[in-house]
This record gives sequence, structure tokens and C-alpha cells, in this order.
Amino acid sequence: MDEGTIRFAYNLTAPTSDLLSAESFAALAAWRSMLRDLHVLGQDTNRYGGFGFGNISMREPDSPSLVITASQTSGEASFGADSLTRLDAVNFDRFWVEAVGHQPPSSEALTHAMVYASDARIRAVLHVHSPAIWRHAEALALPCTDAQTAYGTPAMVGAVQELLTSQQTRPLVFVTLGHEDGVFACGADLQLAGTRLLAVLARARQLELSP
Repeated sequence: MDEGTIRFAYNLTAPTSDLLSAESFAALAAWRSMLRDLHVLGQDTNRYGGFGFGNISMREPDSPSLVITASQTSGEASFGADSLTRLDAVNFDRFWVEAVGHQPPSSEALTHAMVYASDARIRAVLHVHSPAIWRHAEALALPCTDAQTAYGTPAMVGAVQELLTSQQTRPLVFVTLGHEDGVFACGADLQLAGTRLLAVLARARQLELSP
């Protein structure tokens, strides 16, 4: 299964207004830029068949919808309003979403949606690809989904729901063993989720450098 392949059905409608406030957009863009600088989000011809990897989503206060980076936009140097998609309705049974944007939502959109559905306290989700964290998940004592559970599938969505129910620490970083190098961080906002992710990444890189 190729990285970046969308495995859910969706209806996409063009937006009639901005999908995020200016402040929220700036925060999301800032974290996207930092994660690209760290090479845990982006695109590399030598990784994952050349597909873009990683995505970010958030929910603004009092909004029932999540806004996520659009499919295969992580590799683009520029980032603007057209790089976002909003999910207004999700049906996990049908594996279908009603989306608003100029481009399809990320292939991980339903996994993000389940994170939010599992805990109303969560308002931000970062999905990155970190070989260091993924390799050292056990040493870092990180919760994980099963190695047999593939990304972007109903099985992954179900596994994430179970994980978030059993792991109540927030912010939370968890690893998807069935999705090469896949790591998720979630929390009450981008700052909390991102800061937790960076702390785990620093510990993972320390393990990589230890004799």
C-alpha cells in the first residue's frame, strides 16, 4: 500500500470563506514549517516511494469541524489557504467524509477524525514520520497500534479509538507500528501537542546517539 493513497470516499465542496482564522492559520503554518525543518514532515524521493508524508489538523474553539492539511501537500514549500481542507461530516461505518476545500483531505483524515471523536479535549493532531521515534517506541514507553494494522484503514481507525480510550494522558504521543515511521501527537492545542512531540523526538535522537 503506497503512502498517500486515500482509502475513504469523500465529497469535496469548494469553500466560500476562509477555513481557519488568521491566528489559527499562522499557528498551523508555523508548526508545519518547524516539522518540515526537522524532516519529520515533507517529501523526499528516497523515502516512502517519493510520496509526501505527515499532516496536521486542528479544531478551532467552539467548532465541530476539523481542518487538516490537504492530501500530498506536505512536500510543497509554499503553504496557503488552498492547502487546507475542512471535514464537516464523518461516517466511520461508511468510511466517508463530507469535505470543504480545493484539494482532497489527507489520506489520514479519518484517523485524525477518530482522535477528535474519542476525546473532546483534543483540539490538535500532528502526524509525522520519525524513524528514530518509531524504532525506539518500546524504550520510550510509547503506546502503539499493532504492527498488522495498516494506515488509513478502518482497522487503524478502530485501533486508535481503543488506544485513546485506554491511554488517558494528554498531550499524548503514540506510534503506529503498521505504518512505517508513523507517529501521532495530540493535545488541547498545537502548542501542547507539538511541544510533547519535540520532547519525545529529542529523547529518541539521544537514544540513536547513545553508545
